[in-house]
Amino acid sequence: MSTLFAKAPLRMALAGGGTDLEPYWSKYGGVVLNGTIDQYAYCKIEPAKKWIFKSVDLGLEEEIYDIDFNYSTSSLKLLINTYQYLTKNLSRAPIKITTYVEAPPGSGLGSSSALVVSLTAAITEYYNIPMGEYDIAEASVEIERKICDLPGGKQDQFAAAFGGFNFIEFLQDGRSIVNPLRLNYKTQNMMELSTVLYYVGKPREDSRVIENTAKGLVDDEAVLNATHKIKDACIEYKRSLLTGDMKRISELMETYWRSKLETNPHVASPEILDAYDHALQNGATGAKISGAGGGGHMVLFTEFERRHELITALKEKEGRVVPFKFVKHGVDVWRQ
Repeated sequence: MSTLFAKAPLRMALAGGGTDLEPYWSKYGGVVLNGTIDQYAYCKIEPAKKWIFKSVDLGLEEEIYDIDFNYSTSSLKLLINTYQYLTKNLSRAPIKITTYVEAPPGSGLGSSSALVVSLTAAITEYYNIPMGEYDIAEASVEIERKICDLPGGKQDQFAAAFGGFNFIEFLQDGRSIVNPLRLNYKTQNMMELSTVLYYVGKPREDSRVIENTAKGLVDDEAVLNATHKIKDACIEYKRSLLTGDMKRISELMETYWRSKLETNPHVASPEILDAYDHALQNGATGAKISGAGGGGHMVLFTEFERRHELITALKEKEGRVVPFKFVKHGVDVWRQ
């Protein structure tokens, strides 16, 4: 068989994060809004004489001469378990799977989920398993959350599979509905011009932000009420985005950020709080974390006249500004 490639875009979380966690959506229904950006998780599959799983960005490789159907707990469990899950009913010849992700784990850009989506799309295409975007996203959620037992919600997988700006509903019965937002080019340009993506740094290993937030959704009324506010702000964010109201979007980012801090104080590490204050003093009109928190990327909102001032000021800190563009496509697969 020929060599096959796939790439899935990472996403910028814009609103609603936390409402896609299991304790919340199954009781109240969740909504999120995100947009995919021009950073990707790549996958390559090629025939081989033994099974080889290799992550270029992590610098890890595993060779297996006689593969069984057991799931892995190794550092490459995302690669191995995605393959195991999707091919468990097939006769399999050895292959080599190589991956590369343009953002580190814990980036807050959905890098792990984009990796699983890229792997799922590549493996199903390689073995001619018919799967659409919803199937790929649902399978990726199953692999990441249940088989690999990694904490998190459901928005990242759907963002990577579908691409573009999406308002995603997570219904109480377990179904997910992706509503693509047809932004005109002016609004998308203004979003890019108004947004600065800033990498604060890697989250601490022991932060367990997602697990603690999920626990609070079960037994803490304050966390639950704050998450209701996040959901309401997400619905209004969608309206503001569709009408191109950048001022209101900036205000809603602040609403989201205050509510997010109420869900879990560990969302904001000292580095994030320092970057937040520094950004607001130097041209940012709003700021929030992208993802669960504890580290990773921040999304900063600014005005055209002060964009350069903000970027220059951020260079004084230890983090880094990450150039990006929004992209409209989801996961792509092709053969060479």
